[in-house]
Amino acid sequence: MMKRFGYVVILTVIWMFTSCEEEPPILRKAEKPLLDTAYLMGAPSAESKRVWLADITGVKCTNCPEAAEIAHQIYKENPGRVELIALYPTFFPSLTGPWEGYDTLVLQEANEMIAGEPVGIPRGLVDNIVYNGNRFIDRFSWPSVVTERLKESTPINLDVQAKWESSENKGRLELTATANKTYNKPVLFHMAILEDGIIGKQSDSRVPSGYIKDYEFNHVLRKSITSPIGDTLSSGFGVPGYTIEKHYYIAKESKWDENNLSCLIWVSDAETKEVLQTASAKFKP
Repeated sequence: MMKRFGYVVILTVIWMFTSCEEEPPILRKAEKPLLDTAYLMGAPSAESKRVWLADITGVKCTNCPEAAEIAHQIYKENPGRVELIALYPTFFPSLTGPWEGYDTLVLQEANEMIAGEPVGIPRGLVDNIVYNGNRFIDRFSWPSVVTERLKESTPINLDVQAKWESSENKGRLELTATANKTYNKPVLFHMAILEDGIIGKQSDSRVPSGYIKDYEFNHVLRKSITSPIGDTLSSGFGVPGYTIEKHYYIAKESKWDENNLSCLIWVSDAETKEVLQTASAKFKP
């Protein structure tokens, strides 16, 4: 009888250890807005389509500076029509992990925004569309894909206002999304904090040393205010003039420079993930 009891105990212990598999990461809940309201107004004229370009990049990636330059050139050539975001994921640690003595730019939230793993970096997402059978687009194709996307129309107008309240060391965001025509499909809403002017070390195959010690990183994802995969906004955009308004307070994190912060928002089709419209605002004093 004692032998049988001992055998049962051993099996129970083995079951406990083998059953404790690692749980998948839980997506962080979105920030709660100060104001979250919806109302109906007169249907506005459609805004020009703005294109969302995500640069999937890394600090130890030798071709990534060239990709950043391509993205910036597209941005300059299309003023007010292209929004950039630089994403540093965790799934290429040898390319995205920080240099010794330097702070990291890597965020788990970047992985969730990317929603998949490219074969390598640099790669880009252009409005999250599929191009030549793949969402992950080679940097040399970004100009032509962006040009084609700029010809599209948008069913939703977006506006964002950002102000930094120095006395309380926090930012205030106010945004509106308005249907300019009928759009009957569910929509996801995304909001992220970006930072420019971060100085650090970057690999670059074009310089003799192989790296730049004082490289300037821009459009870097610092935090996702909504869920990284987007919050369900509404299916009410089936009525032209339907408007959603949201206000947020954003607390400053220690390594951020509030003088270089901006807010990027975008809305996407909940089914296809295609970005319908995007907008940004730099925090003003």
